[in-house]
Amino acid sequence: MRTRQTITCALVALLTLLVTSRAGALPVELKDQNGTKYEINTDVSPLLRNSEASGALTNATYVKPVTVTSYFVGLTPFGFFLTTFTVQRQVNIPLTNAFAGFNGLLVTGAHGVALPAPLVFNPGAGLASQDCSQNNQNRELVFQTQTFAAPVNLQVTRKVFVPDNSDFVRWLNIVTNTDSAPQEVGITLQGLLGAGSQTKIGTTSSGDNTVTAGDLWFTSGQSVPQGAHSTEPTVGFVIQGNGATTGARSAGVNSLGQAVVTYTPTIPAGGSVIVMTLTTVQGNFKQAKSTVENLVNLPSDTIKCMSEQELAQVINFAPITPPQTKNATITLKFNKTGQDTIQWKGKITIAAGISLQGIPVSVDVGGVTQNFTLNKSGKANNGGGNKFALNASLKNGVTKAGTINFSFNMKGAFQTTLAPFGLTNATVKNVPVTVPLSFVVGAGQHYYGTDQAFTYKATEGKTGTAKSS
Repeated sequence: MRTRQTITCALVALLTLLVTSRAGALPVELKDQNGTKYEINTDVSPLLRNSEASGALTNATYVKPVTVTSYFVGLTPFGFFLTTFTVQRQVNIPLTNAFAGFNGLLVTGAHGVALPAPLVFNPGAGLASQDCSQNNQNRELVFQTQTFAAPVNLQVTRKVFVPDNSDFVRWLNIVTNTDSAPQEVGITLQGLLGAGSQTKIGTTSSGDNTVTAGDLWFTSGQSVPQGAHSTEPTVGFVIQGNGATTGARSAGVNSLGQAVVTYTPTIPAGGSVIVMTLTTVQGNFKQAKSTVENLVNLPSDTIKCMSEQELAQVINFAPITPPQTKNATITLKFNKTGQDTIQWKGKITIAAGISLQGIPVSVDVGGVTQNFTLNKSGKANNGGGNKFALNASLKNGVTKAGTINFSFNMKGAFQTTLAPFGLTNATVKNVPVTVPLSFVVGAGQHYYGTDQAFTYKATEGKTGTAKSS
């Protein structure tokens, strides 16, 4: 009896030790501004499915009340043919599960040749670090670098970011070629949608319900039998942007709800590329579509805490060029309404032969947005203290190539929007903060972005001023 008790106690102690030792492998939960909970895998061992590897989402839960639409297939009233019916209802309980392991990172090719078996990013170690603080919480998980030796000769890592002032999760999938020669690499993202075999593609960027390599994004949800109600959220996934340096080679969602996207960039010797993808979890298809249509244009929150080097390494969007900031000032009037201002001056490089007349420009500073339409001189004035200028040299009405000055001013109520970046109504002095800037010139082909450093000082109830540093 004593022997059995001793063995039992030893087994209990061993199990306790094993559970404790795996505590670092538990998913990290980050919430977006909707309160949606994203469960992000860290050190996964043993790895049972590639879609659950390090940096993948084990699940996500949408928690806000929402009106959802259920889809089912049935006979028409006369019984002549099948059609899809919809039923709307109000849901006040959390919607889950969005995923069954989503967006695992695989290397599926090297030196331009498909590998016989994929190499899975799963470094077998805890996080390297956490960073990108918003409202005093780190919002980005930085993973350890995993080395794949000869003959592959690659290093791979990931960064996963969930902002608290927007509603998405962002992956930076970073692949470095350690070989002495350039090589074409297969980078694959693989995952399972929570709806499984009941997955319904809501729509894609091309307007149909079939996901292909030509799509920029898609939305998905659950299709249920007549009389049943879905309790799962909808998902929007951004594959790439217009004008990508290297777009997707293949993309699709199969009948089991498995989503797979592959990119095949050629990476120079010693160089790195980044495949940046974004996912949102929403309560219904309308919300998911609206969100991905915004995300694909890279609003400023999508490039938060990305270095200039990382911005330049993104291949599945049009090149993101960091502007040179000469000076920038954000002034908040805590004792007045609608009197906050943003003033920004800098330089960008522009190509030759562009007629500026009628070109749209979208500016986004930490979520403060303004849309402009340029005149033939490159100026726009929306009134109310909102204006933009490209001071380009023109010849016969079109631009000369070169580096030119730009400037813009915005005025309005910005305090709530900018508070998550540290621009708060409190008495502080010389506090370092960063605020992302992005602006798009033309029809989504010319992206400029930076995570600008500022020094912030403020007097509670009066004013706060952030100046570029």
